[in-house]
Amino acid sequence: MESTVDAMSNAYDDFVAAAAGFIEAKEAAGGRRTAATEVALENFKNRWEVFKVTCDRAEEIVEEARRRIAPEYVVDVAGGMAPTAAVEAARVPPFSVPQLEQALHVVHSMAADLRQGSGGGAAPTAAVPPSDAAPPSEGKDQ
Repeated sequence: MESTVDAMSNAYDDFVAAAAGFIEAKEAAGGRRTAATEVALENFKNRWEVFKVTCDRAEEIVEEARRRIAPEYVVDVAGGMAPTAAVEAARVPPFSVPQLEQALHVVHSMAADLRQGSGGGAAPTAAVPPSDAAPPSEGKDQ
């Protein structure tokens, strides 16, 4: 993550330097379009694209971390393991207890099947389609 932040910071610095370079070239040319201003403008555009790509990459890393951490946090909240202040600060949306119980039942049934050596060949008892077993916040546009 630190290397991503460093890359984004460096790309930003390069972008700002390219913007300053373009402004200086434009002023030196008296506001006219010249070969130097075209080169400076092209450099500015390239640095802008590099900066956007590094920002997108950082956003992907943050989103990936959020997706990994969120389920653990919900389990902690449901189990009463999370500190009360953290729960209130995060404002985790309420979850459906029946859906959670159904999902847990499916998981336990599958685990029992695997322990018995069925290898998942048989369908778990009282199977619930994945969309029905998911917490209410999953699968919806946020």
